[in-house]
Formats: sequence, C-alpha cells, structure tokens
Amino acid sequence: MFAATPRELGHIHEYAERYSELSLSTLTHIEHQGFEMPIQQLSLGSSHPSAPCLILTGSIHGVERIGSQIILAFIRSLLKRRQWDSQLNDTLNKIRILTVPVVNPWGVALKTRSNHRGVDLMRNAPITASNPRYQLHAGQSISPKLPWYRGNSAKMEQELIAVSNSILKTTQSASSTIVLDLHSGFGTRDRLWFPFAHHNRPPETLHQFYLIYSQFRKSFPHYELYQFEPQWHQYTTHGDFWDWMYLRHYQQSTSPFVPLTLELGSWLWVKKNPMQLLSFSQLFHPTKPHRIKRVQRRHSTLLSYLMQVLYNELLTQVNNNDRLMLTKKAKKLWYPSY
Repeated sequence: MFAATPRELGHIHEYAERYSELSLSTLTHIEHQGFEMPIQQLSLGSSHPSAPCLILTGSIHGVERIGSQIILAFIRSLLKRRQWDSQLNDTLNKIRILTVPVVNPWGVALKTRSNHRGVDLMRNAPITASNPRYQLHAGQSISPKLPWYRGNSAKMEQELIAVSNSILKTTQSASSTIVLDLHSGFGTRDRLWFPFAHHNRPPETLHQFYLIYSQFRKSFPHYELYQFEPQWHQYTTHGDFWDWMYLRHYQQSTSPFVPLTLELGSWLWVKKNPMQLLSFSQLFHPTKPHRIKRVQRRHSTLLSYLMQVLYNELLTQVNNNDRLMLTKKAKKLWYPSY
C-alpha cells in the first residue's frame, strides 16, 4: 500500500516557493514499490564556498520526525526575521545554513525507525565498534525484521550516500562546519552527543567540542537543558554515521568539523500523555500541538548560539596554548582515565 507523502516534504516545497532567499536542491530520489520520494536540501545565507556552515539534519529515524519540524520552524523564523533584523542579515551574509530536514522520507511515511528496506541508517555506516556489548542496539546483521539492522556494512544505503556526498563537498571548502543532527529517544532529558560512538577514546579535535560546550554554559548559565557528553557514555554502536563522517572529513580537510547529535528526551512528553505508549511512532513525538510548539521554541537558543559561534569564527581562532588548555579540561570532564 502506498504511504502518504510526509507533510514535512510539502513544507519544504512551500518554503522554497514562498521565499526567494532559500535555495532548494534534490540530493536523490528513493524508490519503493514503484513510487519515489526525494531527499531535499534547503540552503540559506552566504553562497561563498569558504563561508562557515551550519548543517541541520532530521528524521534519520522515520518515527523521530520532531527533528524535521524543529528545523523547519527555525528556518521559517529566520526568514521572517530577515525582513527587519539587520544583525541577522549580517550574520547570514557571512555564514551558510544548509538543512536536510528529512533524511529518511520513506521511514517517515511508513512510520518506522528504519528506512523502507528495514535498515537503521544510524547503524549503516562502514565503521565497526571496537568493543560493543553483544546487544541488538549496537547494530545487528541478523535480519531486517529485527530492530537496529545494519544492512550491508560495506555499502551505505542510498540516503546516507546522498547526504554524505553533499556534506563532504561542503566541508571540504568551508572554513568551519558545525552539524546538528536531531533525534528523539525515550529518555528523561535532552542530550547533546559528540563522537565517538564506536569506541571510548577522545577525538583528535576534542578541544572544539569542549569550546562549544563551555561557551554555551558561560553564555547561558541558567539554561541547564542539555547533558553534553561523548555518545559512548550512553552506549557504543556499530555503523554510527557521524563517527564515519568525522573520520572522512579529516581525511580530506583540516578545517574544523564539529558533528553534534541532539537526542530529545521523549519521556518529557509521554509522561504527560500516557496514551502515547499505545503507539510505537508516538513514543518519539509530541502529539499535542502546544507541546510541538513548545519543543520548537525550546531549542531555538541552541540553534542561534551555533550560528554565532560560526559568525564569530570561534573554532578557527584557537591557538596552541588554548587548545592544550581546552583539551585538558575536556579530558578531566569526559575522559578522566586519559
């Protein structure tokens, strides 16, 4: 049976038609049962190849479409503010915002975590964990009928190939790049994760993650919304897409590349509406309209902050002494055994 086209794809088209400042491109089409759905990219701001870039992605897991809605709400807010906000226009003249709001359109349409082939796209990259516990959630190759199926770990799914090609092309020339990938999980709080998920060693550019963390805490001292940590603090997995992207980027470039995953704690919504427990797809999405709007507002501070980090070129102005100091503080906080 044909699944309805996700309404988020309709919003992407609507925004592109209404606002001339937006650039719309189709990265690929995904075919299933004789129908095709596009993976589309919206870009806003500077068109200069070396401009600092904020990349926003959502709905890598189809049942977690709240990430797509946060991205689209944020872009719409920026477009409205451009009509009067000269400071925002100055920022967007210098930086670029690139978004792929719906990475997994068939997953959204079918209301599944995986794509239409049963593959979990966050377990599909060609990277293997060094010491995962033998648990399904680490990524399994047994069957697509079971959750967290890796698929063919030697060849990524079409969705990831298209998105990775676009991002790596951008990061190769951008002076610095921050990625925020939006998810929702059945947790009790919102978490900001950074690589690695496939082992517990610190990344070479650990100081950049600590810089973003520490400046946010200093700038918004009463905004204690996020648990900022390496992903392995929660679990290790095979095939993590952002681990793989981080490694690939630094094979071709030395410019700062900071991939972050925002894992929204969906228990914050479900506990207020326990009927959501009766539907798998509703476990990861706020169903009440006022809660959806509240979640969209809740993270606008973080998104605006990441824009200002890029605008002020914080990631490229770190000298060797600062790098050593930031790395030392980061290891004390997140890697006390190193």
